[in-house]
Amino acid sequence: MSQETGPQAGNTDAAPVDPGLPLHELRDGVLTITLNRPHKLNALTYDVYTEIGRLVAAADRDDDCKAVVLRGAGRAFSSGFDLKLEMGTKSPEQKLKAIHDIANGTRWTIWNCRKPVIAAIHGYCLAGAFELVLPTDFTIATESCRLGEPEILFGVGPAFIMVPWMVNHKRAKDILLTGRQFSAQEALAMGFVTKVVADDALDAEIELLLDTLRKLPATALWLLKAGINRAYETMGMAPHLNSWAETTSYLSFVEGQVRSEFKKRVLEQGTGAGIAWRDQFFRPGGES
Repeated sequence: MSQETGPQAGNTDAAPVDPGLPLHELRDGVLTITLNRPHKLNALTYDVYTEIGRLVAAADRDDDCKAVVLRGAGRAFSSGFDLKLEMGTKSPEQKLKAIHDIANGTRWTIWNCRKPVIAAIHGYCLAGAFELVLPTDFTIATESCRLGEPEILFGVGPAFIMVPWMVNHKRAKDILLTGRQFSAQEALAMGFVTKVVADDALDAEIELLLDTLRKLPATALWLLKAGINRAYETMGMAPHLNSWAETTSYLSFVEGQVRSEFKKRVLEQGTGAGIAWRDQFFRPGGES
């Protein structure tokens, strides 16, 4: 990974030990990484981020690997970062390291990978999961997929603030300052996804794209990807995203009425109770 973009993501030589870590398979030149916490809608953890970074970094070095596919098991791609962990106790230094070195380190590993990285998303793709697919090269979404950046609804911001680099400032503020969810078709219109397909056509569409990518000259594919990425980096995207990690880490320690109540309910009653309270609070006419 280049110094201009960000840190390496975790130890790429470490062996997975947690059954909740992503599954992975290299077949026909394609590394498929499958998020594997379906009972929690594939909620992300720092261990999951580290493993994704390790696998993508290994694929980058493997001449037998032509492309990477990132997908989720069960009902959703991912609902985002595990909220119980998000609300847990960390020092400011630990929080910054976790966001900058681990979570965003993995996102930069995807961005810098010489092989094309495809996100196949369905169900939900929210918060940290939405930010995980932003640096991928292709994102194929099912018609029923819901996307969004809801972090502001519990008093924080995105870890990887790539949205303003992809849309105009009105769109960016609509997404980041309201925390609303939006449809796959709206995501397509805004440029966050490459293509929207029927719910039962995701696998077929991924195979069609892979058929093309496998046939392309690998060096030309790598250098053209790098050339497109460098256009954004030259404009200052990388230092902006890296410096933002400090701000969003700080936000995690700013307590207010909404964040305090949400945090209390998540830690004492569970994630579902916290989300139910949050949704009721922000419903038009709800508590204020």
